[in-house]
Amino acid sequence: MQAYQRMTVKNIINFANPRTFVASIIPAIFGILLSLKLGYSLSLARALALIMACVFFQAAVNTINDYSDFVNGVDSLDDNLEEDDNVMFYSNIRPKSVENLAIIFLLIGIGLGFLGLDRMNFPSLVIAFIGLLTVFLYSKGPLPISYLPIGELVSGFVMGGLIPLGVFSAVSNSFDGKILLASLPFMLGIALIMMSNNASDIEKDRRAKRYTLAVVMGRQKVKVLYKISILLWLLSQLSLTYYLAGLPILALNSVFLILRLRLIRNVFAASLLPEVRIGQMISIVKANVLINGVYLTGILISLFGA
Repeated sequence: MQAYQRMTVKNIINFANPRTFVASIIPAIFGILLSLKLGYSLSLARALALIMACVFFQAAVNTINDYSDFVNGVDSLDDNLEEDDNVMFYSNIRPKSVENLAIIFLLIGIGLGFLGLDRMNFPSLVIAFIGLLTVFLYSKGPLPISYLPIGELVSGFVMGGLIPLGVFSAVSNSFDGKILLASLPFMLGIALIMMSNNASDIEKDRRAKRYTLAVVMGRQKVKVLYKISILLWLLSQLSLTYYLAGLPILALNSVFLILRLRLIRNVFAASLLPEVRIGQMISIVKANVLINGVYLTGILISLFGA
């Protein structure tokens, strides 16, 4: 039997998967900006602590996903994986060490979350508990969320909705359901990242008896849902930009989107086939940076009275 390799700094970074952090950083920053827009204040140190708490929670999820896929024998050489995307598959690292790394990421995230709190409050604790529960149930347990056709819904809601709501609650010590409505573009954008990944993995997931939404619907039907979701994403972003930031910001927002229309067209035309999985994932992440980043920038500009 081959001896286990020692975990390196590069392995730790790859398990955390920083390329996906946009899905937690942008919603966290949005929660901070929306709190400021609604008249609340916080220090730069608290803001950074809240952002980094979300990042470490995501690093924990990414690590647990890699661990679970490996121990369940989900991945193979035919699945169009990059070495950096699945360290356990390409490197012989002790599974227990990977599980411990996920726990360390999680504990750091919890600690940073407490540092970001102004004071203990019930809404923040409830939202944090739901986030923790999702981290553990997404890939582990008797019936993991990632094996069910609700992965897009859960990941979009938790990362795109609960992150801004949790940040707002930490800043304001209160709960405001309107934050979830304002977070709709983030929920849709993150759900689309998951949908792109799962639609590309239909054949692999069928072998693993993983009944994702894409497996249940089939590639052709999920492609239709994918396109409809992109249109809803753009419509919600433009509508909420107008509502929260006004007409001048909406006009500026529209110009940015038109300038990058080619990227949006490429995402809309995605085949969702496994052989082009990596390129499609890069494109949908770039689209999240563009569409949700422009939305974020509009809110930031509106803070200065533009």
